[in-house]
Amino acid sequence: QHYFIQSNLRSMSKTDLKRDRPAVKVEGDSAALKLQDDITCKGCFKEFNSNRVPKVLHCLHNLCTECISMSFGLNPGTNTVTCPTCQIKCVGKSAESFHTHSYVQIISDISACFKDQMNGTLKCIGCKNVAGLRCLTCNENYCQEHTDFHVRSRATSHHKVLSFKQILSAPLIVSTIKKDENCPSHTTKLVEFFCFTCKLPICTACALSSHESCIYEELSIAVSSLKEKFDKIKPAFNRKAYNLKKKGTILETGIKQIEGDFSNSTATVADMSDSILRQLRQKEATMNLHIEEHSNTL
Repeated sequence: QHYFIQSNLRSMSKTDLKRDRPAVKVEGDSAALKLQDDITCKGCFKEFNSNRVPKVLHCLHNLCTECISMSFGLNPGTNTVTCPTCQIKCVGKSAESFHTHSYVQIISDISACFKDQMNGTLKCIGCKNVAGLRCLTCNENYCQEHTDFHVRSRATSHHKVLSFKQILSAPLIVSTIKKDENCPSHTTKLVEFFCFTCKLPICTACALSSHESCIYEELSIAVSSLKEKFDKIKPAFNRKAYNLKKKGTILETGIKQIEGDFSNSTATVADMSDSILRQLRQKEATMNLHIEEHSNTL
């Protein structure tokens, strides 16, 4: 049960829930349903946005910051959030202590922008015209005129600019956009390697100095290596998760059966006690009658 929104759900009809989840209309029914499911929080059934940031729980399911904060508020001192999808309890200090799901956050923002574009309220970052395209590298919205200028500029000619409808029809394209990130230790240098020893992204200066004795690889090679490791452990993880869920179901069924047996046993003991008491009282009455008869004969 989604324990932290139960009171709200009880007062909401199915019509209300559907009204609160406006569908993103893109080509392909199954793709549209999958997209809508990805950008919808399973706790409050509302789309993720800047206030309801998608956070990744330890079970790898997503939940918005509002639902996580509400859960902490309803369960003070426990520091746990129960995932409404798989019922696993996840420990955390606050909503911000969970990692943000960047992909879902970007897709949710693009979905909202697409709706604003259709309503004519989304403005280009460079003028007052309605924006209809997004630069996935800059994460900025442009009209056609400023898009033409953006892609012709030498500094941004390699950027990926697509319409919102194109992105939402193939949302995984967001995860393929390469973005330059600065090294946390040398803010003026770009990250080029991943240190497997320290489990940190590093730049060339880091590789030649503080990480000289570490094992590191170029980012693209490191990503491929980590993905390969993840693909290997994913089936085992899924099996363990399935087995745990199955054992949990068996345990829950056993507890209910024990509770039922206990109730039945209690009722049976009560019935036996009543029966024994009735028999004792009958014997007592019979013995008293015999004693009285014997006294009269004397």
